[in-house]
Amino acid sequence: MKDTEKKHLSNNEANRLTREAIRTSLLLLMEQKDFESITISELVKRAGVSRQSFYRNYTSKEDIVVEIEEKILESFAESLNDPKYVDDPRMWLYDLFNLVRQNRKMAAVLHKAKLFDILFPKAPFIVERKIENTSENVHYYVIGSLGAIKSIGEEWFIGGMKESSDVMADICMNFFT
Repeated sequence: MKDTEKKHLSNNEANRLTREAIRTSLLLLMEQKDFESITISELVKRAGVSRQSFYRNYTSKEDIVVEIEEKILESFAESLNDPKYVDDPRMWLYDLFNLVRQNRKMAAVLHKAKLFDILFPKAPFIVERKIENTSENVHYYVIGSLGAIKSIGEEWFIGGMKESSDVMADICMNFFT
C-alpha cells in the first residue's frame, strides 16, 4: 500500500471517529437541553474536537440529525430483506420493538426534539429502495404500513412501553391481517 493510500485511509478513519464523537455528544446534550439551545461551541467541547473538525464534517447541527436519521432508516430498511424475516414478519416486528426498548434513551431524545416527525416523511422512499418487490402499488403499501407502525409504536413509547415486544408484535400483525 502506498503512503498516500495509508494517509487517505487514516484520514477517513479520523473523520469517521470525529463524526461519531460529534453524533454521540449531540445526543448526550439533547438529553440535557433542547436541541435549539445547543451551541456548536458546547458540542465541539463535549465531543473533544475543534470547530474546524466540526465544519470539515458538517455544516450545521441539523446535518448531524439528518445523518443519524438516515443511518436509522437505512438499518431499518435493510432489515426488511434479512432472510430471517422473509417468512416471519412478526419476528421483524418483535425485534423492532425490542430495538426501541433497548435504545429508549436515544428514542426519548429524538421524540422530545420531534425528530421522528422530520424523519418519517423520508422513510417510505428509503424503504422502497431496499424492497425487492417493486410492484406498482408498493409505494402505498409502504406508506400505510409505516404509518401504522409509527402510530402504534409512538403510542406505545409515550405510554411507557408497558406491553412486551411480543404483545406489540401481535398487535401489529393483527392490524396487518
